[in-house]
Amino acid sequence: MTVAPGAAPSVTPAGRAAGPSWRSRMLSALAVTALGAVTVVVAVCGSFVHRWANPFGMFLAIGGAVGVAILARVVAHSRLGLGVIALLWLAPVIVISESLAGTEGVIMNDEFGLIFLVGGTIGLAIVLGMGVEARSARRVT
Repeated sequence: MTVAPGAAPSVTPAGRAAGPSWRSRMLSALAVTALGAVTVVVAVCGSFVHRWANPFGMFLAIGGAVGVAILARVVAHSRLGLGVIALLWLAPVIVISESLAGTEGVIMNDEFGLIFLVGGTIGLAIVLGMGVEARSARRVT
């Protein structure tokens, strides 16, 4: 390894990459846990709101799902946190979309219900595919 003149050599052993600290991982886990609770609330509220004041209710419902995923992208250290958030949105939505015999469902089997389900799922998949936000170890000067 060649070190530039005037630069300090790396103190990280060659076999180990520098990762986030223990404190940073714990804060990230707590933030993803809190965001998980918010995600369930956003999913349930979006299930009821997606039919309200078309098309604004649909934009609000899908935008809420994508917004929570983007917040998870900022606080998570790995895609596992993003996947947990996506599953915590998808599970209540799927449960709410199933209607029992003789009862009226919240998410109907029509174009509005399908746009909500597919739009939210695609939005979450795109954010999950983008991965976590890159963090620079460089000091801001």
